[in-house]
Amino acid sequence: MAIQVILVPAGAEYQAVMRGIKAVPEAPSVISIPAGPAAFRAFLESWEGRSRYADQEILLMGLGGSLSPQHQIGDAILLESVWNAAGGDGFQCDRALTESLAQWLKVPMGTGVMCDRVITTVAEKRRLGDRYRANVVDMESAVLLEAMPQAKVAILRVISDDCSRDLPDLAGAIGSDGSLRADTLARSFLKRPIAALNFISGSLQALRTLEQITLMLFKSDQ
Repeated sequence: MAIQVILVPAGAEYQAVMRGIKAVPEAPSVISIPAGPAAFRAFLESWEGRSRYADQEILLMGLGGSLSPQHQIGDAILLESVWNAAGGDGFQCDRALTESLAQWLKVPMGTGVMCDRVITTVAEKRRLGDRYRANVVDMESAVLLEAMPQAKVAILRVISDDCSRDLPDLAGAIGSDGSLRADTLARSFLKRPIAALNFISGSLQALRTLEQITLMLFKSDQ
């Protein structure tokens, strides 16, 4: 598989990818990145590997939220293009690499939209999906595509929450540095325990898929 480096948000997502890749000989480097566009942009500005991988194959992996009823929790999707909801700009992923991965993994391709926060309500997900004709929402993809335009970037997201149920209010749960604020998250969960249980269940299911997908990527040469 022609992937030189994998970028994945720190924490549970990074740990899932590392579990999937640990038995793979000669695996590419896996780099832990901060969550959220501001923190990720700051990371890329100081990342020593930015020049090294400037024109190489990069895979950004992690979880995302579904904006379409056709994508359920645990489903994987490769992004062909990504909109930045903050600025309205659109970016293209590397077509050859994306199509190769989609064929290898037998997963669909679609459109993403990047937001600066976790989208928690069904109503807002529907608005985003309709406005951008997008399938999935995340918080890092457009930053990478804008910052490294010469790189051959593919983006794979696994759905951790669908578009049929609201999530707990996660405002403030991710700090400006991309770290998770456990105390804020706990208070939000206590306010809406059923939604919290659904969120946790969906995240665990998606993390299992992320681990399996990582192993599938490198289980044998194409």
